[in-house]
Amino acid sequence: MDKNWKAFERRVALRTGGERIPVSDRRTPLDVAHPYLGIECKYRRKLSKFIKEAMQQAIEGSDDKIPTVVLGEYRSSEMLAIVRLPDLMNLVAAAYREPDPLIVVGKDGESL
Repeated sequence: MDKNWKAFERRVALRTGGERIPVSDRRTPLDVAHPYLGIECKYRRKLSKFIKEAMQQAIEGSDDKIPTVVLGEYRSSEMLAIVRLPDLMNLVAAAYREPDPLIVVGKDGESL
C-alpha cells in the first residue's frame, strides 16, 4: 500500500503538470520535476491553525484578488508567500504567457 506522502506527491505532480521523482531517482532534494517551479512537498496530518487562520483571513479580505499569506521570521529578511495551488498555477501560466519585464527576481527571491 502506498504511503500517504507518496500519494500526496503524485497529486501535486498531477495538479501542477509536473512529474513525481521517485526517492531512488532523486539527484535533487525536490519531490516534483516541473519546468518552472522547484516543488518540495510537505504532507502533515494537520496544518498549523495559525496558517489556516491566516489564509482564511486573506480569503475573506481578497474579493477578486489572489489570497496570499506572507510569513516572516524575527531578524530575518526572508519572506515566504503561501497561496492556494490553483492560484499559483494561474499565476505561473499568466507569467509565462506575458512576462513582465519590470519585475526581476534574484536567486534569493528578492526583487532586483
